[in-house]
Amino acid sequence: MKNQVLDMSRLGQALRKEVVENHRQIALTLIGLYAVYSLIMIFGNWVTRGSDDVQIRHLMVMMVASTSWIVVASLSFRGLVNKPGRIELFMSPSSMTEKFIVNLLVYVVGFMAASLVIIQLADLTRIAVLWFARSNDFIVPGPICFVNFIGNALSPISSKGMNSELGYGGLFLASAYIGIIVASPGLYYLGSALWPRLSFLKTFAVVYAIETVIFIVGMIAMSALDSPGSLAPIVEELLNGGNFSIAVFICSVVQAVLFWWLSWVVFRRKDVVSRGVFH
Repeated sequence: MKNQVLDMSRLGQALRKEVVENHRQIALTLIGLYAVYSLIMIFGNWVTRGSDDVQIRHLMVMMVASTSWIVVASLSFRGLVNKPGRIELFMSPSSMTEKFIVNLLVYVVGFMAASLVIIQLADLTRIAVLWFARSNDFIVPGPICFVNFIGNALSPISSKGMNSELGYGGLFLASAYIGIIVASPGLYYLGSALWPRLSFLKTFAVVYAIETVIFIVGMIAMSALDSPGSLAPIVEELLNGGNFSIAVFICSVVQAVLFWWLSWVVFRRKDVVSRGVFH
């Protein structure tokens, strides 16, 4: 008897069905992404006259990539937008766990992997387009190397250890990567399960509202730091000795776990009948 929660054969069939039925939309998304990356890289190289600042190039790539990741993650459960889509999704023979994993593999993990390949192709396109325009005043830097990029990002931790200032800086950088690669897609994946229609805009609006409230509360708290018995000693202790980097790292991990767990909980509790599918 097959496992009713997770069967690898059934999961493979569901994954194949998702890719085959939506191959045109997936292909158009990847082609559009390639065009956007190519234009950004060519324009950036042209404007900066080829300044070979690797950190700036990597930062630009990560900003565009992270934006595309959360946009696509917010489309993971677009089938829930209308009645036929809900019927097809929930009445398919795969389990809820398998449906969740299929969308995760296609629209988060798979898209991230594909986007890295596309970024590399777009960077090679930049070189091909601008190669004959190079001169002493116009440099065409070589292609991005993600292996070196990852190595440089991890080197502060591996080479100096976590007891040094540089090591804590590496921990802070690791927190940023957790937020970009794991937590943010998980948040918009959760938003897709909560609000299938206009998911990206609704999730962005909620995040912006929460961040605004936190900012206001923080400003009010900061204004009280000069008063007698203020929180200044506590804040100073938090910022010293790498405590802040450790706190940010823990917060990033907790957010990543929380967002993905809530995504699963929300999706699992989707009720076809309560949404009026059969009425």
